[in-house]
Amino acid sequence: MSEQAPPSSSGGLGAREREGTIDLLGAIAYGTISGFTRMAADSEMARDLRLKRALAGMAAKEFHNHEDLSDHISALGGDPVAAMAPFEDAFEAFHARTRPRDLLEGLVKAYIGDGIANDFFLEISRYVDEESREVIQRASGNHRDVDTIVSAVREGIREDPRRAGPLALWGRRLMGEALTQGQVVAAQREALSELVLGLSHDRPGATLEEVGQLMQRLTDRHQLRMGRLGLSA
Repeated sequence: MSEQAPPSSSGGLGAREREGTIDLLGAIAYGTISGFTRMAADSEMARDLRLKRALAGMAAKEFHNHEDLSDHISALGGDPVAAMAPFEDAFEAFHARTRPRDLLEGLVKAYIGDGIANDFFLEISRYVDEESREVIQRASGNHRDVDTIVSAVREGIREDPRRAGPLALWGRRLMGEALTQGQVVAAQREALSELVLGLSHDRPGATLEEVGQLMQRLTDRHQLRMGRLGLSA
């Protein structure tokens, strides 16, 4: 993917580029507040104190990221709640179709789902201004407690090897659902699509070939995460 040369500040954005950037930030902001509530709920199910602490820590980081993103939306002249609203149905539809049946599935979803979202938003951040990209990169950074999540999943599989096959299917389903919802959102939000394609600003956008390469990178990273959990991708 070609390197971009965005302006040093988001202050010089045109109206359409600003709209697309706020769309992107709104999507990520809704993802973080949604992730916060679900990880906090998972922490309630955890009996192991280390695992409970790890999940609670991930939830706290999600909320901090949410506040950071919301502040930047406001700095761009947007309303954080209004910016998130168009993405509520898509995120809730994803969560409704991928509701974990137990803590182990919840842990896989927290690790895999969070990873897919972070990878996707980091990729798309290539097409926004430098200041917005920095905010997105902070929000999409690795959680420090993911090793505890990974260890808990692997331990669960060691205790009951029969869980490996269904959890592998679960991980693949999470990937498929996430990509489907991402495509739906992109198609529905014209300003966001224009931002990625370079139609709303004077920086190069993504070509069809680069979009294909992006999808392949997402798939490759998903396979690495699945392997880290001890699951076949």
